[in-house]
Amino acid sequence: MTTRSESEPVSTAAPVAGGPRWYRGRILVAGPFAALAPPSVIGVLSLFVLLLGGGRQSAVAGLIGTVISAPGLLLVGAPIADSSAYPMAILLSAVFWVVMGFIAAWRATRRPIAGWPDFWREYVFLWLATAIGAGIGIVIAAARIGGALL
Repeated sequence: MTTRSESEPVSTAAPVAGGPRWYRGRILVAGPFAALAPPSVIGVLSLFVLLLGGGRQSAVAGLIGTVISAPGLLLVGAPIADSSAYPMAILLSAVFWVVMGFIAAWRATRRPIAGWPDFWREYVFLWLATAIGAGIGIVIAAARIGGALL
């Protein structure tokens, strides 16, 4: 067995505060709520684009951003359906993102030593799948309705 000599550098990385299990538990508890942040930011920015922008480009960007951040809007028929169902669709989308955050946290903490970068990596894969699905939904709606949607 070798011993460390005095000339070898000592690792300066700080240990995990409460240990790996505590940190994994923290990711499992806080991850679902952290998953709400990116869609919320995208949704608010898309809403500003819709409200402040004028023209086709801002409408398309706002529609894509809002549907990606709140995929439940597609379930109620946004942007063509009555807007009275939008709050329920946004609430269902928030529940959806919390579930996605839980799945990402669970997948990230399967490894013995998990960190927030692991959580965000798993979450980005789920977010991309959702964004692609929402984009496909918009394309299908545009094809069915014609040029009136976009």
